[in-house]
Parts: sequence; structure tokens; C-alpha cells
Amino acid sequence: MDSFALDPVRALISRTRVAEMKSLGWRVVGPGEEGSFLMEGPETGGGPERLVQPLGSLFDDLIACALERADAIDRQLDQRAARHAA
Repeated sequence: MDSFALDPVRALISRTRVAEMKSLGWRVVGPGEEGSFLMEGPETGGGPERLVQPLGSLFDDLIACALERADAIDRQLDQRAARHAA
């Protein structure tokens, strides 16, 4: 019993968006309030596939910022060295 079952997401979806949500893997569970259906979507926390991209892009952004700072510091040092040499 290393794994646990996740609860599927349930939401009231407007009738105009039912086709779109079905294409994303949701299914109609029953009638909802006026003008909507109760739908059940894919389980959340389905895990690493969803988290890989955001975390990867976060680290890519951090690395890009660090490289930009390093380049800016190098440019400043080169400018200072050029001023002192002249």
C-alpha cells in the first residue's frame, strides 16, 4: 500500500463548454444547476508529468537570470579596466 487513491475533480461546467472539457478528458456525471452540468475531470496530482515542466522552466529562468547578471558584471569589469588602462 505505497500508493494512495486521489479524488477526481468535480465541477459545475457551463453547457457551452462541455464539448471543450470532454476533449480534455472530463466526463459528464449528471445535471448541475441551471445552464450547467456536473462534470468529473482527470485526477489531480497525477504527478510528475505535470510538475516537470513548471519546475524545469523555473530553474531555466533562474539560470538565465544568473547568466545575465554574470554577463553584466563582466561588462562592468571590462569597462572599468578599459577606463583605468586609458
